[in-house]
This record gives sequence, structure tokens and C-alpha cells, in this order.
Amino acid sequence: MNNGMSGWILGTILAAMTSLVLGLTLVWLNIERMDIAYGLQKLQVELDNSAAHGAKLELERDNLLAPYRLRRKAEEFGMRPAVPGQIRRLEDVQ
Repeated sequence: MNNGMSGWILGTILAAMTSLVLGLTLVWLNIERMDIAYGLQKLQVELDNSAAHGAKLELERDNLLAPYRLRRKAEEFGMRPAVPGQIRRLEDVQ
């Protein structure tokens, strides 16, 4: 009877230890999953910010290169259209 009882106790202890290890593993995996999700969210925000910054820079470039603005700046600096013969083109010599 004593031998049967010790086998039962050993089985219970082994089952409890296995459950504890599996539970701790599950908790650790969930923590890792949350860390990865947080990092992914942080990268997504960074990507969105970069895309928004790129869009702002493109809008600013388009604004600076607008014909009306260039014409106004040229007048401000005293520039005028070139007269015939004032521009010379050189062919590329190879």
C-alpha cells in the first residue's frame, strides 16, 4: 500500500511541476508577444511620421517651384527673360 501511495504522490508532484513550467512558459511567451507588438506599433508610428514628413516636403518643393512664385522671385532679384542670342548651347563632345 505504501508503494502505491508514493507513486501517486510522485505523479501528482510531477504533474504540478509540469503545470508550473507550462504556465510560466505561457506567461513568458505572452510577455514576448506584447514586447514585439509594442515594437511593431512604435515602428508603424515612425513610418507614418516619415510618410507625413515626406508629403510635407513634397508640398513645399511644389510650392517653391510654382511658376508664379518663381516669376515673383525673378522680379524681386531684377531678372528678366533672356533675349535672343544671350543663351548659347554647347554640344557634348565625346
